[in-house]
Amino acid sequence: VTGVLQALVFGILAGLLLNFMPCVLPVVSIKILGFVRQAGEEKSIVVKSGLLFALGILTVFGVLACLAAFLGYGWGGLFQKTGFLVAMISVVFVLALSMFDVFTIHVPALAGKAAAGTKNTLTDAFIKGVLATFLATPCSGPFLGGTLAWAMLQPPLVIFFVFISVGAGMALPYIVLSMYPALLRFVPKPG
Repeated sequence: VTGVLQALVFGILAGLLLNFMPCVLPVVSIKILGFVRQAGEEKSIVVKSGLLFALGILTVFGVLACLAAFLGYGWGGLFQKTGFLVAMISVVFVLALSMFDVFTIHVPALAGKAAAGTKNTLTDAFIKGVLATFLATPCSGPFLGGTLAWAMLQPPLVIFFVFISVGAGMALPYIVLSMYPALLRFVPKPG
């Protein structure tokens, strides 16, 4: 990487390629199909869900950018912290147990009353974007290592923009596929 523009382009490419890594690839088609099913195939809800899922991705990359720019964390640096690992393992374990119907996660009564009669599809899309990104950050692929290594030597603003470009690259397929669900036929099926 020789300059900011090249780093931004490589960041977008790296983010796009993250979607093809084994830890992320199954999520692409599952999420878009989920948007379509949840929305009853109403296009505006599908697009909003895709945009909020992308916003969840960008939010995590923004946090990672701040951690990198101001605290010196590199890519995957959080995964070297015992507390963070225990928290992520706990979240994944609890989600796995609930998927196997070991127990049901109940929403607190106050939150349940506030959400009664409303669709949580959009909030759910944002939260799943955040969670999917946290689960995907241990992955890396072409362009990512060199781009982020170069970025870590730059001023905080450049670090921020490079991390956001990676997030934008990762979010781009979700946005495109939520706007044009017919393109899902070209996406490999999960499993």
